[in-house]
Amino acid sequence: MLPFNTTAYYQAYLNRPQINAFNRCDVIPVNRENGFTLIEALVAMFIFAWISLASYQILDQVILAQDGNQRQSGVLSKSQRVSWQLAKDFRQMVNRPVYDENGDVLGPLVLNDGTNIIEFTRSGWSNPLQWPRSELQRVAYTVDYHPESDKPSSEFYNDDRLYLIRLYWQVLDRTLESKPQKQVMLGGIVDIRTRFWDAGSSEWVDVPLLNFAAQRDLIQYGLPAAVEVSIVLDSEDVITQIYRVL
Repeated sequence: MLPFNTTAYYQAYLNRPQINAFNRCDVIPVNRENGFTLIEALVAMFIFAWISLASYQILDQVILAQDGNQRQSGVLSKSQRVSWQLAKDFRQMVNRPVYDENGDVLGPLVLNDGTNIIEFTRSGWSNPLQWPRSELQRVAYTVDYHPESDKPSSEFYNDDRLYLIRLYWQVLDRTLESKPQKQVMLGGIVDIRTRFWDAGSSEWVDVPLLNFAAQRDLIQYGLPAAVEVSIVLDSEDVITQIYRVL
């Protein structure tokens, strides 16, 4: 075993590094970050505002287009429903006069009698329950306020819009007790117009040609070959359909 060298150990102790706590300086790294200048902030705000304005305009156009599509879809749906009922009536017009409540004869087709725009007799009135009645039906169309506009309990109370109303009678030849049934077809009506196709002259006319019924001493309209019905809505939409009389 080697002997312990006291002199060498002491010399090494004297030569150790000296640390002065008062003169010590720790170097702490400083991380500097640069911020936006005023011009850069203004440019960023301008770009953000421009993008926001463009996005708003695009969204506004999308909303307007969606509203327009919904409105057109609603008009189309109403048009199809009304057209289906009009087609059932006008296509099956027949030459059958009737008696009114006062016993007077009404022709197969009556126009603008002061109450109804058009009134006529049609065939094909379905009778699934086999009631003892005719398959012919007297119908009329008029423009008026909703039948329930004067009822406080109705949702149509004080409704000042005009409606296309279909009227029909349970019997052809009426009595004083015969009252028409009212069927509301379409709301927001401004006007309804009809024209008739005259096969003889091959042109549209506002009034069909007159025929003289000698057996009844009655001057009546002849049945047209086709009927054009135009419905003007308060939304400025116009529904026009042509129905061929079978």
